[in-house]
Amino acid sequence: MTATGRGNIAKHVCNLVLALNEKEKNEVLNVLQGEGIPISAFRANLSGLEIIVRYLKETKKKPFKEISGILNRKPSTIYGTYYKSRKKFKGSLDISDISIKIPYDIFSDRKYSVLELIVAYLEGEKGISKTQISLLLHKSINTIKTVHRRFKVKNE
Repeated sequence: MTATGRGNIAKHVCNLVLALNEKEKNEVLNVLQGEGIPISAFRANLSGLEIIVRYLKETKKKPFKEISGILNRKPSTIYGTYYKSRKKFKGSLDISDISIKIPYDIFSDRKYSVLELIVAYLEGEKGISKTQISLLLHKSINTIKTVHRRFKVKNE
């Protein structure tokens, strides 16, 4: 297919998406981006693991055993993490910003911390700067730099 043909297809797809309401647009975006945790969920005042477990349990309605398989952790750890997070944070996670989604599968690598994996994914796969990552995650730039440096050291 030529570049002109692709351009026409893209134009038609854009017109179709513009005709959708907000909910339908979000559904289309979810399908195009695949499975993952919205970046806004990581702004909660919880640990990275607590956020992931809460999201998978409450939003995706996954059983603890499946979550433990996804995250390469013991079911008892997942269960404990979930209930600890419920005590720490009574509200629900903010999943409104779906412009960036963090795929579940990156968290199965236990060599790295959750935050190291998120920062490495955002910088390496998405090409987002450390400054922008700090804004997205509501963390200081120094935290992001330190986490990235630790990831690089472990990766050598």
